[in-house]
Amino acid sequence: MARILLLIDSLGAGGAQRQIVGLAILLQERGYQVKIIYYHPDYFYRVYLDEHDVENEYVDEAKNNVKRFFLIVHAIRKYNPKIVISFLDKPNMIACLLKSIGMKFRLIAGERNTTQFLNRSEKLKFNFLKKADIIVPNSFSQERLIKTHFPHLSHKVHTIVNFVDLETYCPKPNKKRGNIIIVVASAWAPKNTLGLIEAAKIMKEHGYSFMIRWFGVYEKTPYEKECQVRIRKYGLEDVFQLLPKTVVIAQEYQNADYFCLPSFYEGTPNALCEALACGLPVICSDVCDNGIYIKEGANGFLFNPHIVSEMADKIEKALLLSDEQYYGCCKVSREVAETCFSEERFVEEYNNLLIHE
Repeated sequence: MARILLLIDSLGAGGAQRQIVGLAILLQERGYQVKIIYYHPDYFYRVYLDEHDVENEYVDEAKNNVKRFFLIVHAIRKYNPKIVISFLDKPNMIACLLKSIGMKFRLIAGERNTTQFLNRSEKLKFNFLKKADIIVPNSFSQERLIKTHFPHLSHKVHTIVNFVDLETYCPKPNKKRGNIIIVVASAWAPKNTLGLIEAAKIMKEHGYSFMIRWFGVYEKTPYEKECQVRIRKYGLEDVFQLLPKTVVIAQEYQNADYFCLPSFYEGTPNALCEALACGLPVICSDVCDNGIYIKEGANGFLFNPHIVSEMADKIEKALLLSDEQYYGCCKVSREVAETCFSEERFVEEYNNLLIHE
């Protein structure tokens, strides 16, 4: 079968990295010869590749952009792939440049974000993507944007949403309902951590009993520090925890009772897929593709992330669900995950792109 190279910036603790590592493993299980190349020394997900004997190479001494390009050229020529699958903007650009200089491979470029503003850099990015043979967004909202603003690329666009390991991410048996709300996302401005802190302040003033556990603190950034300051200022230490990222997050979902994602924009976030797979009711922003998977009152609630009072109101509504309503939401969430996010669906959709040239 075809020799496939997967190109990404790092194996760090990001959603794109999780998906490309999973894709490599699933394609190798299908019989493809697979290798991942990356160029930043962040190895969070490398353990999964090693466990499945997937070949991977860190391109060292690649901090300089020009030097990085030529080192990656050398690494790819040495591997001589028939197909390259790249994820994220810079790896996509590198792969497109390689095709521009005459390297012969079929390129599948993975669009992992949802474009918010068509500024100069975004337009440049899509100009480069003309060199890709196939463009794979992970959200239907990004597909619509590409087809609307770059119609000459429409014939290349094939959306493939994320997968979830439905055996690892599954509902906890005989679970008793509580009031723990989990968030799994980087604690930074686009994810709207401060907005959720403001909503928590309102909920506490209204007398609600709850605990928000936000997993995503990473580097003690100024934004993270401001979040900690705001939590202390409002006296929320007993109801709002900022916690580090972890590779053993499935158990945390299973121990939680609700999932919240207050982002200002999303693609198809891994965390949402995982929370649905664990059968959690979801309270999240009504942005991008979220409304495809969350139906108001059926398995969660949607809110405008710019209106803190609305966010607080929807979380309060979730806490006030009757047991019958709550467990009904849990059932629907799991059904959505089984329908939309299975590994089988994910790898089969990529396999279809690989075999139909």
